[in-house]
Amino acid sequence: MTKPLDSRLKALESRLSPSPELLTIVRTVVYPDGTQAEIQTLQDKKGNNWQLLPGETEHAFVERVKTEAWRNEWGVIALVGL
Repeated sequence: MTKPLDSRLKALESRLSPSPELLTIVRTVVYPDGTQAEIQTLQDKKGNNWQLLPGETEHAFVERVKTEAWRNEWGVIALVGL
């Protein structure tokens, strides 16, 4: 591969890699009394669905989905949790 092509590929790949600066929005149901059920399912804007695995914490579940979910052109993931 030529040098200019290598550097362009590296620049593109770096944009695809998750980074701490990227935003993830998780919308869930909160009841009027302030309680919130644990998220069992997450869905992204493309319609991809994920299920909470047995023994998986909610935090670990969201982190796992963040690595797979679709990001828009600004690097934002919008997830709906049920």
